[in-house]
Amino acid sequence: MLEFKDPKTEDSVRSVGLSASVLDALEAHRKRQAEFRRQFGPDYRADLDLIFVHPDGTPLKPDSISATVSALCRRLKLPKGVSLHTLRHSHGSHLLAAGMDLPVVSERLGHSSVRVTADVYSHAIRGRDDEAARRWEEFQRRNLPEKRAGDVQ
Repeated sequence: MLEFKDPKTEDSVRSVGLSASVLDALEAHRKRQAEFRRQFGPDYRADLDLIFVHPDGTPLKPDSISATVSALCRRLKLPKGVSLHTLRHSHGSHLLAAGMDLPVVSERLGHSSVRVTADVYSHAIRGRDDEAARRWEEFQRRNLPEKRAGDVQ
């Protein structure tokens, strides 16, 4: 039997921003879901108001969601072993590699601290020393007075 539990810590409920394309997909999904609600009428399980459910509104089991994602990954010919958790990890890695701030990614992933994110995702933030040097030079150029003739270097 499926059991709903509270989060590990009371303050762990959080909002996560979604892109416009994801919001569009969710809106299309809600429209299909509304059709199922109409078809099932009073037998539709609407009390939980879940997003992803069986056509009659009953909750999906977490294992079936993981299995469906794994099957989709195989169909897409992604490397063997790719799972829902792997996709979550890839999301965090790509955000950091693209320059997203560590605290933002840490909060998005729900980590208990930025240190956890840094330890797990250090591979995605290594090798950016050249970028750091370039940004430091830009900062100096914008914020330090120009060298005057005769200044000691």
